[in-house]
Amino acid sequence: MLALFIFGCQSIAEIKEKDHKITSKPNIVFVIADQLRSHELSSYGGVNIQTPNLDRLAEEGVRMTNAVSTYPICSPFRGMLITGLYPLHSGISNNDHPLNPDLPSFAKACKEVGYNTAFIGKWHLDGIGRTSYIPPERRLGYDYWQALECTHDYFNSPYYDNNSKELEFWEGYDAEAQTKSAQSYIENRDKEKPFFLTLSWGPPHDPYIAPDEYRDKIIAENLVLRKNITEHEIVDELQNNPRFKIPDKFIKSFSGLRKLAKDKQMIKERYAGYLASILALDDYFGNLMKTLQKEGILDNTIVVFTSDHGDHLGSHQFYGKNTPFSESISIPFLLRYPKALKAKTVSDALLSPIDMLPTVLGLANLKHSKVDGIDLSNIIKKEQDDTRDAILLMNLTHFNGTSLINGLDTYRGIQTKQFTYARYEDKSPWLLYDNLKDPYQMNNLVGNLSYSKLIKRLDIKLDELLKQAGDPEKTKLIYDRIIKENPKRQLLLDLRNTNPNKF
Repeated sequence: MLALFIFGCQSIAEIKEKDHKITSKPNIVFVIADQLRSHELSSYGGVNIQTPNLDRLAEEGVRMTNAVSTYPICSPFRGMLITGLYPLHSGISNNDHPLNPDLPSFAKACKEVGYNTAFIGKWHLDGIGRTSYIPPERRLGYDYWQALECTHDYFNSPYYDNNSKELEFWEGYDAEAQTKSAQSYIENRDKEKPFFLTLSWGPPHDPYIAPDEYRDKIIAENLVLRKNITEHEIVDELQNNPRFKIPDKFIKSFSGLRKLAKDKQMIKERYAGYLASILALDDYFGNLMKTLQKEGILDNTIVVFTSDHGDHLGSHQFYGKNTPFSESISIPFLLRYPKALKAKTVSDALLSPIDMLPTVLGLANLKHSKVDGIDLSNIIKKEQDDTRDAILLMNLTHFNGTSLINGLDTYRGIQTKQFTYARYEDKSPWLLYDNLKDPYQMNNLVGNLSYSKLIKRLDIKLDELLKQAGDPEKTKLIYDRIIKENPKRQLLLDLRNTNPNKF
């Protein structure tokens, strides 16, 4: 049975306060799922499952309808969230690369004004090894620490407990155990100080597994797949006319995964596990909210829920993520803070990961170092006009699984409230979709002469954004820097050897 949280029914004055006073600064609880596309939450129009706890968060706060993962893979998103900087300013231009620990960060900004800081779950910003110990000086301002760089073994999930260098293991399904740990942290916190807590789950990222009690709720045969599940023009073009060569040792395994993305029955089976994971997360989120209410601090806490990127799950017959399609880039972003945000607010403001730090700290009236993102808090509150017309999209490298599986070349693009546009490094247009007329992105307008003037305008805007992001659109320069920092990056070396004139 789903553990619905109940808040909004009682004011803070009606809740018996523990024998401590509420701090004047708001607490901040930031919850991140991994690979959860916005389309699955019922508050975003999902039809296969109900997510009542996250829906209640949207009902009691703000739902952002244009939250976009600028670079839709794990580490670049997390680098943007933690620092407010574009990937080429933070150095996180690909997965499994270390973030400079001297950079300003979300946690450091909170810590400087008296907050306790805590991180629980998946980090994926250290890049030294997915199970390696991460020392305090590389935690970007987080003090309390129960984390691991990265694992997707959710029922045998290791982590490091604060400064112990011995691996511990979460009991059972790691997202549930991590949530219980977050609840315990809240209950046992220093009640004289505000806190900034980040809870970072691994699911619903593949292998799409969840406890049986949730998996049993989903019947794969009954699932409604997205309408673009049969559209394959773009992926076929990439595979039939490849823009780069995949190293020979990967071809066999990757070709099998390409076939999987075209197998409707296999997609439904994986989709069922994906949705079961989301049901579990929704339940755990409800438990977390109940703890905040029980502690009497819910209304003095900024609660945020989001995800690092989405998942194609067969849409456009792509495998994974990292594309500019909505299944890959459209993420949920929900906020609750009744002291500043009206309930049932829906905002169509364009939101990039670089904006999350300044926006949340703006809501809390906290200062921070200069970042690339902008503070959208007054726009969300309807106190300031929304003037931003586009945000950046990018894929800077080839050496991640989904780029190699799909034959996806590097690209840059922009998202407006109406259009998605992407071009290749040689400036040739690749994709253009009118998302208002074509919400499933099945009609690529590149090549349609009626849109040639629009493409020119979008190119000008894209050039402007790339300049702000410090991106010269030169893969070779990015690869040179990565190799200099990490000479043993074997997959990159393999790609360069296979494509000597390209990279």
